[in-house]
Amino acid sequence: MIDLHIHTKYSDGEYNEFEILEKIKQAGLSEFAICDHDTIEGSERVYNLLRNSNTNLQFHSGVELTCRVKKYKEPINCHILILDFNYNDKTMIKLIEQVSILRRQKIDRMVKLIKEVYNIEVFKEEIDEILKNTNSFGKPHMYKILQTKGNFDREEYYKVMNTLKSADLKLEAEEVIRLLKDKNVKIVLAHPTEIKKEYNLSFEEIYEFVKYLQNLGLNSLETKHSAQTEFESSVFSLMAEDLNLLQTQGSDYHGPTVKPNVTLGKVYKKSA
Repeated sequence: MIDLHIHTKYSDGEYNEFEILEKIKQAGLSEFAICDHDTIEGSERVYNLLRNSNTNLQFHSGVELTCRVKKYKEPINCHILILDFNYNDKTMIKLIEQVSILRRQKIDRMVKLIKEVYNIEVFKEEIDEILKNTNSFGKPHMYKILQTKGNFDREEYYKVMNTLKSADLKLEAEEVIRLLKDKNVKIVLAHPTEIKKEYNLSFEEIYEFVKYLQNLGLNSLETKHSAQTEFESSVFSLMAEDLNLLQTQGSDYHGPTVKPNVTLGKVYKKSA
């Protein structure tokens, strides 16, 4: 069983490297990748554990970069998975440094939004405490802080956070692809179904979008994902075949609290 899209506590997942590796073994995975948001720390920690152990697990280095396609017909936010890179690659290190700075700026906007909507102060010390354990502070971390100040509905909180203006705080997808296309890595457009839904696009329009990225150097498409039905996955698979793109699959597992309906190794949902 293959799962090339798994998160750890080093972004917004629930488990550290020891815990997630045990979960992976229990799930019966044979091949996997850790793809934390905008940080390679969790991936590298798991890699270091595995290289000193006797295991049949096939491991891929990975990261999920928060991007924005800025030069398309209309700008589109997307996530791009990078697989099979070298942890010491200078280009990758620079990209992670850049996106880390952008994420810090996003934290400030999140704090401001919490103050405006809930009239609650989030203090620097609270942020710094969480940053001790992650380089990729996100919405789940802010919700955890908020829960210490009262009982706030999780669904309502995410609706509020989705109003946050942060389009300018993302890596430019075109530049990411340009920098990495000759690096012998997999450059994967993640969960295309989420882009389709967010921008109300047809399959034909998604096809044209993927083709645009392919012309820049995109070489892979995540055709199976836990947010997709089997039908959607089959369409994306045909799309990848037509464009001669590599296909990947991933659950996007974070843990039962962050994403309660996602299971390791499960790469499609049963119904629309």
